[in-house]
Amino acid sequence: MLRSFAIAAAFAAVALPAAAASVTVNISGLDAVAAHAKIKQAAVEACALELSDESSVTRYYEQESCIAAAVSSTESKLAQANHTLAKL
Repeated sequence: MLRSFAIAAAFAAVALPAAAASVTVNISGLDAVAAHAKIKQAAVEACALELSDESSVTRYYEQESCIAAAVSSTESKLAQANHTLAKL
């Protein structure tokens, strides 16, 4: 599901739920698709960092859910801050 962002804030922080890793990414001036892509890339980086001490099997099974949770959390925080206008 893609969302259209009216971005007043210059940065979005991707923080993993209950995790220490976080990445800050500049999404100002980006359309919804580009902002979502940057948020997802930041989530990939944060999850890779967070799961770096785990076995390759654990990383394999937890990476996608970690990314999905981080993206969802970040977009939810943007929505709560009234930076989401409409669903496409």
